[in-house]
Amino acid sequence: MYDPDKDHKICHSCQSEIPIQDNRCPYCNQPQLSSFEVKFARLVKGILPFKTPATRILLVTIIAYFFLISIEIISHPQFGIREALLNPPVEIIYRRGAHVRGNLVWWRLITANFVHFGIIHILFNAWALKTVTPYIERIYGAALTIAAFVLLGTGSMLFSNILGGQGIVAGASGALMGFIGMAAVAAHRENTVISLQIRNSMIKWAAFVVVFGLVVSYTGSMGVDNFAHISGAILGAILGFVLPKQSTTGFTKRWMIRGSRLLCMLMVGLCAVAFGMMGLSNVSEKYQNECINSIKIQSFEKAEQACSMAYNTDKSRMISYHNYILIKIIKGDSKEAGRLCKEGRERFSNQKEPISFDEMCKSVGVY
Repeated sequence: MYDPDKDHKICHSCQSEIPIQDNRCPYCNQPQLSSFEVKFARLVKGILPFKTPATRILLVTIIAYFFLISIEIISHPQFGIREALLNPPVEIIYRRGAHVRGNLVWWRLITANFVHFGIIHILFNAWALKTVTPYIERIYGAALTIAAFVLLGTGSMLFSNILGGQGIVAGASGALMGFIGMAAVAAHRENTVISLQIRNSMIKWAAFVVVFGLVVSYTGSMGVDNFAHISGAILGAILGFVLPKQSTTGFTKRWMIRGSRLLCMLMVGLCAVAFGMMGLSNVSEKYQNECINSIKIQSFEKAEQACSMAYNTDKSRMISYHNYILIKIIKGDSKEAGRLCKEGRERFSNQKEPISFDEMCKSVGVY
């Protein structure tokens, strides 16, 4: 049976209805998406039948992750609802993806954007996301909006890590300041009476956040990541100029559609890898504790197994090397201890903090 929706597609350039198998529009001669791409896009739209799907996805994700962390905090015997909502324990926040300035771990630059310090923090960021993201989505499309959130959040966290003083950092505000910067540029590019009003309001919003952050940081009344805010806004403005804008019917070029979808999939994939690395790090923490406890009770065979697992699941932490080197020295395996000392020294040579296993390695002459 003939089904016009199934057997036809709309040309993204001239909006003509054409057969779904055509690789080029017979009316405007523009290259078209394949039938598979068209069917896959329809499937996604059927699953996400929202006017602003990217806004919904981002909002639900950060709120759901906040609730998951809150449940973990409440379930802990030493903490309760107050800690979950107002003062989350640092150890749980860190375990769930926050990053520490001065200790650059790449995947934490991504996961930290989804972690928040209590109910006030998440409410402010959720409100900002719900307010500004729909405008970004209308101008740049859902796929680029999701990709931009990850790019801007990661970039702002990176600048925060490089430029800021030591401290634990988390939250989506760097990415959201990036969205404000993008929105200001997008509104300026539209150049209509309404869009210029939006541009001015976005600039005022960004200025208020920066000034407020500097004031409360200077007075010491609240911890605000000004480096993430300022760098996020700058990166967002740059991205707003670079990314292609879509028309009222969407992107008009095939490369724009494919490029935005590919970038979105890459960023989502990167998030999946980052959270996978977080899971491995948490596994490493479990083995790390087992390793230390086994060394204390001089159960060295069990300690060697646990230290090995901690090292192999997370080599980004100095303690993974420290404990594994220690047990190798205790066991008399100086050759392997030497190899680990050299590998660890090379890995952590650029860090500001002292290498904890350096003196231990020198004392046994392994390098």
